[in-house]
Amino acid sequence: MRAELQAYLDGELEWHELPAELHEEARRWERLAVEIRDAGPVGAPAGLDSAVRAAVARRRPAWQRALGWTVRPHSVRISPLAGLAAAAAVAFLLLWARRATPPEDAGALDGPTVYVQFVLEAPGASSVAVAGDFNGWSPQWPLGDPDGDGVWTGRIALKPGVHEYMFVIDGSEWRTDPNADRYVDDGFGQRNAVLVITEPRTSS
Repeated sequence: MRAELQAYLDGELEWHELPAELHEEARRWERLAVEIRDAGPVGAPAGLDSAVRAAVARRRPAWQRALGWTVRPHSVRISPLAGLAAAAAVAFLLLWARRATPPEDAGALDGPTVYVQFVLEAPGASSVAVAGDFNGWSPQWPLGDPDGDGVWTGRIALKPGVHEYMFVIDGSEWRTDPNADRYVDDGFGQRNAVLVITEPRTSS
């Protein structure tokens, strides 16, 4: 997608500033955004989340199930000294995570934003990040897999508009989101996933 068209869809260019050869493509993207907005939110079937988690858990090896047990909360008794040490460790981890994780509202300090949940099943991956036209195609926004089940997730704040993105696995493998609603050729033999974000509705 040309930069001028992306800027127009993001509200950074006016119609008269858009090159004439891009008018028809801009109208197609606008019609697509209207169709998705009018369709309204589509919920997943009841029980799908628990069914997916159960299916994934059955495929996990024993060591991953054991790891999952260790990260789930359990009631334990600790001494006051051990409690202070644990609190200090948690505080350190929170500060480290805050420094290591890019702000979710990066690039969206002005105007409305919408939080988008990205999900990719990538068993065996050491890292998964999101790269798209909203962050200069830099794989700097990592997803997390805290329970080690191979399902990587992350929530990112984005501006309304039409965005293209891909997942980057282990820093080198670019993978298209298999669950995206729309795709577009990237010009290099692959397809980018297309994400259409409409303006958040405000109550009057």
